[in-house]
Amino acid sequence: MSTPVMTLSPIKAYRLLARDYDRSPNPMLGLEQRTMAPLFPRLRGARVVDAAAGTGRWASYCQSRGAATVALDFCVDMLAGAPPPAVVADVNRLPVPDAFADVTICAFALGYAPACLRELARITRKGGTVLVSDVHPEALLRGWTRTFSHRNGVIQVTHHRYTLDDLVEPELRLDVLEQPRFGEPEREVLAKAGKLAAFEEAAHHPALFVGRWVKV
Repeated sequence: MSTPVMTLSPIKAYRLLARDYDRSPNPMLGLEQRTMAPLFPRLRGARVVDAAAGTGRWASYCQSRGAATVALDFCVDMLAGAPPPAVVADVNRLPVPDAFADVTICAFALGYAPACLRELARITRKGGTVLVSDVHPEALLRGWTRTFSHRNGVIQVTHHRYTLDDLVEPELRLDVLEQPRFGEPEREVLAKAGKLAAFEEAAHHPALFVGRWVKV
């Protein structure tokens, strides 16, 4: 019997996924964590906005290093586990003043809101840092999808196509662009899930990108 696949909008998908989102090992989140963490500037005393924060994992990371954070996401269910203050908000229309943040983060949301880079720039002060990650567009062209296992089947989330050439905003200067591939930690996760063949194919190509910009 085949596993049912549900194709849902982002808001409907994450309402269903919220309860178990952080409970299962996720190779993409692990790879992104290892890639993005070294790119942060000094966080102690900084004001950080975690836009499209999900469960607030980056807000928690920054708070633990002395930053004052605000977590924002369009899904109240995802924000239930985020550190306060956590606010329901659209990443394209953030309820944050201009030049508010020293560091602005947007992880795994560009495919849902491809025009959000302008809004991330608006809320970041001059000289501040913007960090963005998402599934690598080449991976999507190779057939990768945004899918999650769920007790009712497999959830596939609808998204927009984008390229690395789209990551341009006049007020932001690209400082670093990382394009990591799966490594040994991801091999272990996928092997335990019975998906070692998927690792062998994926390891030859970038799985995601992490960009760091400076507000000019």
